[in-house]
Amino acid sequence: MDMLDRQDIGIFIVDDNDISRSMLRHILHSEAFNVIGEASSGVAALDWLEKTIPEVVCLDVMMPDIGGLEILEHIKKISPDTVVLMVTGSNNKETVVKAIKAGANGFIVKPFNPATLLQSVHYSVGKSHKQLKTLIDRRKAWRNSGLL
Repeated sequence: MDMLDRQDIGIFIVDDNDISRSMLRHILHSEAFNVIGEASSGVAALDWLEKTIPEVVCLDVMMPDIGGLEILEHIKKISPDTVVLMVTGSNNKETVVKAIKAGANGFIVKPFNPATLLQSVHYSVGKSHKQLKTLIDRRKAWRNSGLL
């Protein structure tokens, strides 16, 4: 099975905390992942997702306007193969169970530990290799046809 090029994997970061978004971006860039967009609110995230479907989303659970679980459900409705990693500062069991039932592929716990964060991303990407390859090919085809 051929490996996915990290540069081909488009990652979208959704977090209302500027420092968290910046740290996530920095850690992902350090491993040559391609951060293709960011949003600081649920409304901005849903707006962005109308235009682009990323391969991976790092999604904060707690946001002031629209919660991460609601956005997760929206993402899985429009693109079930997108890998969604929930970002959380709490290990509230009920939230974890709800997120898994709604289709979350994994969790990133704040405060960020770069090694653990990258391990979560690598694991989830590896587990979803085939689906991600399909998403990447679709996004490349859209870009080549001028749709993106």
